[in-house]
Amino acid sequence: MSSRRSVDPDESIQRMAAHARLKHISIDHVIPGMFVAGVDVPWYRTPFLSHRWRVEDVATIQQMKDCGIRIVTIDISKGKDVRAAARDHKSGAAGIPASREAVEAPQQPVRPETASAHAMYAEAQEAMERIFADLEHNLPPSPAAAKAVVSDILTQIADDRAALMAQYAFHKLKRFDGSLAAHSLDTCILSLIVAAESGLDEPKQFQLGLGALLHDVGYARLPHNLVRRRDECSDQERLLLRQHPELGIATLAELEGLDNDVRRVVAEHHERGDGSGFPSARTQDAISELAKIVGIIDWYDGMISRRGGRPAMLPHDAVRRLFLAGEKNQFDKSLIEIVIRSIGVYPAGSLVRLNTGEQAVVVAINPQHRLKPHVKIIGGPRGESYASPLCLDLAAQTEDREPRSVAQVLDPAHDRVNVAMYLDDIHKEAA
Repeated sequence: MSSRRSVDPDESIQRMAAHARLKHISIDHVIPGMFVAGVDVPWYRTPFLSHRWRVEDVATIQQMKDCGIRIVTIDISKGKDVRAAARDHKSGAAGIPASREAVEAPQQPVRPETASAHAMYAEAQEAMERIFADLEHNLPPSPAAAKAVVSDILTQIADDRAALMAQYAFHKLKRFDGSLAAHSLDTCILSLIVAAESGLDEPKQFQLGLGALLHDVGYARLPHNLVRRRDECSDQERLLLRQHPELGIATLAELEGLDNDVRRVVAEHHERGDGSGFPSARTQDAISELAKIVGIIDWYDGMISRRGGRPAMLPHDAVRRLFLAGEKNQFDKSLIEIVIRSIGVYPAGSLVRLNTGEQAVVVAINPQHRLKPHVKIIGGPRGESYASPLCLDLAAQTEDREPRSVAQVLDPAHDRVNVAMYLDDIHKEAA
């Protein structure tokens, strides 16, 4: 019996509202005051830091035209609507078409967010593999390719953060031994999710994303076999591995126009607030804010990844390690709090037992209710499997029965549960 995704009325309303606020219009209909949510030209072919910004003046519109933009997606909840363009035209504003028919542009169909996340992740993974293949041939990383990946991730986070987190968890579970490219992409995704949660402005988010993508480029200058087994090497080998931040800076020295914030992420992502990090033993105030975020995520992602035969740690246990590291001042406590709020106490991909005795897979977090994630209930209290998993938001339950809650975190390997199949269903159901 095939599983069917349960319909959450509140979620459906929110998604319909999100789609309704987006409109696709011609560049000729754009006016100052509109909020751009997307364009039909890749980010790296434009002069703009991202594809989400408020149009301030006519000169910006001309820049958009000059770089070939023809269709613009606007967010009418954050800026002027096309109806405002018509009113401005009647008031004598320049650059607005006279005909009413030209003002309203037809809505284009929007891909289901989760399916979009699946495609975006696959494309980003391919781009990162090419970047690291070039590095292994002593070619510098492509700035255009890196910028395109960051831009796509930022857009996906804005559209549907939960879907991207599910993809992150799915690929983490499926990989037997993660590559540098995969780790860099995953570090970038989680770092940008944390940045969005922390309220970091868009230019800083973009620099953070680039720094996270490139933070481990120095490893490409070290023996591949040594890097692969870096969690189980000798003291002498560890000293060699600790050179990778400086080797990364040397690699990026060949690139022009790279922001200093990006270079600092590469140089400082292994520094720790208590001075125990490397290569410079910096303390809290001397480490850049962006490097602090990437440092936390780099460590977390490494813990929940399989490497060189070392098994992955359960995400919940890794979250506990993060908390303890914050208590020891290895990391900024306030940042640790934001990270845990972003990834959840029970991150997507966790297998849990509920207070009812049922087994469930966490498929998404509730940022405001960290102990009450969205789950798929897959088995009953007597060990029986449910033919159709029950999708449930633990933070939004009815009062006609005792509320379900997480009672225990389980080890999927011990309980012989293929968690990935329940995450893989998400993008299939949405397609």
